[in-house]
Amino acid sequence: MEIKALVESILENMTLKEKIYQTICHHSGIPEKTFYTENEEELKAYAEQHPYGSFFLGEEIIGGNAVKGANIAAAIKRYQKYAKYPALFCGDTEYGAGYMLENDDAGVFPYQMALGATRDTSLAYEYGKYTALDAAVTGINWSLAPVADINYNFINPVTNTRAFGDDAELVAEMADAVVRGMQDYGLAATAKHFPGDGTDYRDQHYVTTTNRMSVEEWKKTYGMVYKKLIDSGVMSIMAGHINFPAYQKERFDGVALPGSLSKELLTDLLKGEMGFEGVIVSDAVWMNGFLTFYQPTVVAEIESFKAGCDIILWPSAAYPEMLEKAINEGTVSMERLDDAVTRILTMKAKLGLLGNKVEFKTDSRDGSYIMDKRVAEAAVTLVKDRHNQLPKKDIKKVTIIGITTYDEDFDTLQTMKSQFEANGVAVDLFRHECPTTPCADSDLIIYATFIRQHHPRVFLDTEFSWQTATFAREKVCAVALGSPYMLSAHFETVPMAIAAYSDTKGCQRAVADAICGKIAFKGTLPVKLPN
Repeated sequence: MEIKALVESILENMTLKEKIYQTICHHSGIPEKTFYTENEEELKAYAEQHPYGSFFLGEEIIGGNAVKGANIAAAIKRYQKYAKYPALFCGDTEYGAGYMLENDDAGVFPYQMALGATRDTSLAYEYGKYTALDAAVTGINWSLAPVADINYNFINPVTNTRAFGDDAELVAEMADAVVRGMQDYGLAATAKHFPGDGTDYRDQHYVTTTNRMSVEEWKKTYGMVYKKLIDSGVMSIMAGHINFPAYQKERFDGVALPGSLSKELLTDLLKGEMGFEGVIVSDAVWMNGFLTFYQPTVVAEIESFKAGCDIILWPSAAYPEMLEKAINEGTVSMERLDDAVTRILTMKAKLGLLGNKVEFKTDSRDGSYIMDKRVAEAAVTLVKDRHNQLPKKDIKKVTIIGITTYDEDFDTLQTMKSQFEANGVAVDLFRHECPTTPCADSDLIIYATFIRQHHPRVFLDTEFSWQTATFAREKVCAVALGSPYMLSAHFETVPMAIAAYSDTKGCQRAVADAICGKIAFKGTLPVKLPN
């Protein structure tokens, strides 16, 4: 049976409640005992009473309540057994499936900016491919990735190292390759955050942010990126809590609504002008960028659905009943609901979840375990070397100074230290600053920074790094294990600077090996550094 006919036949037999629950992406950890219960009768009752269309996995990591990947896989298998309509299981697998899931059997890859620095679309395709193959082991069939934002504002706190770069063409090519890699291997991809983050200096987690471009500029940049992904068949797009005043005519108390609440942006522009036929999912509706308009929250959730979001990410418990009431009263049409559910069921059918057979590419997952190394070595970038000091093939001793307020960041520097030692180099490791004597007999003094998304401070506290301007400057090499913007914003006077873009083991080893001349500096900055 063709997908269209299959979806129509299923839709025809669904109850109103079943349709409404298809539009919900539920938080798998709330409450944990229901989704993760091993009691078969309890789980069966749960699936019947709450026939959710999709679940989000991985928030347990953010909340400090980790659920092991193997336990998630078992829970998914149990739930699907009782689900009348198989569910989608999604996660923020932006840097490999291991990023959001505590699973030793899934890879953690460098941030997307590192991939942008490689400018290698074949590597980007494999980035998506191995994310998909790893995700399948846990049972994830829908990725809330890749990030398709563009870093036009170097102090944007959300995009930063999550973005491929600040060039629209580069972002389009790399995002498209990742999407194809994911979807060729059975993982639905999501381009985010429409209409496009990266021009503002604010964070949509805390306030509604703004895409500040003109309509003409937008069409050449963000619009071009999304159109390319739509034409390539991306299955879903995430609506951000970001407005686009140049396009929007309507105002709410004088402010343009965010994309997640804007019919103009979702129905008129994305589904209408741009011809997107896939699923639109809202960004999390717990974020302040969404909550500052309609009250109470459930009213905002209904308005988001009316505007064009087919799936609401983490709606309140009142949402199903409120949507049913709105449909019965005629304030939300059955046509809107049926359109949303048709899109959702079509995505499930494309994944082979509705009893239909879909053939995806298959391969060994062995390549996942070396993706960190491959991306890192292709990305490591020599940003500046004023006196041609790098590589230092005869280096004997290095001092590493980690600049971070986070213990877990500093602890990762043991990887860089060990790699230098494996190359026959003695290492002194300090935090924030070091005594004078060790620096005096070192061939190189490395200042390692970890600034990244959601920690996007551009200027470090002076007390942490006063030596960059006052002591042994000719030996100083700044290394960005995160945002490369730090290299010009704070380390403008140092003679050497390296961008690794991430603090993964592969990236730290690549820095040590490139300094020692074991590998070449192959990466190209995917962003322009502030002057």
